Amino acid sequence: MKKVLCGLFLAIGMATSAQAHSLWINVFESHAHQPPHALVSLGWGHVLPMDDILNSPGGRIGLEQFELIDPALAKTGLIRPEPDSGEPVQTSGGFDLFAGDMALQKVALKKGAANGVYQFSAASVPSFFTQYIDQAGKPRMQMKPRNEISGIKEVLVSVKYQAFAKSFLTVGGWQDPEPLGHDLEIIPRTDLSSLRAGDLVEVTVLFHGKPLTATAKSIEYITAHSSSFGQSEGFSLFSYIIDGNAQFRVQSSGQWMISVSHKDDVTPDGPLKDLIGKADQVYQGASLTFTVK
Repeated sequence: MKKVLCGLFLAIGMATSAQAHSLWINVFESHAHQPPHALVSLGWGHVLPMDDILNSPGGRIGLEQFELIDPALAKTGLIRPEPDSGEPVQTSGGFDLFAGDMALQKVALKKGAANGVYQFSAASVPSFFTQYIDQAGKPRMQMKPRNEISGIKEVLVSVKYQAFAKSFLTVGGWQDPEPLGHDLEIIPRTDLSSLRAGDLVEVTVLFHGKPLTATAKSIEYITAHSSSFGQSEGFSLFSYIIDGNAQFRVQSSGQWMISVSHKDDVTPDGPLKDLIGKADQVYQGASLTFTVK
């Protein structure tokens, strides 16, 4: 158990680094038959389109929300993976076998489906981690908010982590999508349905509904990589976020992911004031995936 907790804490502590696990949504369109359909699944880890499973012992994550939002902003709940123990279903001398549910499902459009942009949205279950010294002077750690733990003498670390993900399905023609209200959110300002290699992609990044921006206190930026560019070499494109805005040029066809991470302190007068007494810092990550033709 301690090993698992340490692994989870490491994932949280690295949430603002390039090595952190990311949560993303895969959306692959098929136009072989009309009306078209899309295969939708979740991604977790580092490598598009699939890297790890959500219930991996080295870094588990659960879903609080997984939805499809139509052009009129009506929401439909999507199938979410069932909670799992994370234990192997089979083991041998050379390997362990784990069952993984990545929420694979088919969204089949009907004749007369509304034109516009359909947004796929996911949010992880918030994770809390508190490391502390108890009244007997022993170091402890629990996956709970600080206010739910008794016998604390000294708090060493008290954090909350949550991940958000978005992707899109365009029917008929592109329209700029509305913000969905994620705590940390990437909003495209470019038509993602007809991108070609070399095109400029512009996005807006919001933190609690307000533009995120690079400052002397916190250097905010997005990264972008693709299964066909950067991923195999372990690098990403980089763009500072200024007054909420960032941009880059896609370098190749294939699936791309834009990511952003943000760490903020909990203060009595800030956007995280509801976490006073629960956590001292919040780490959040957001992703946006799309395909370049």
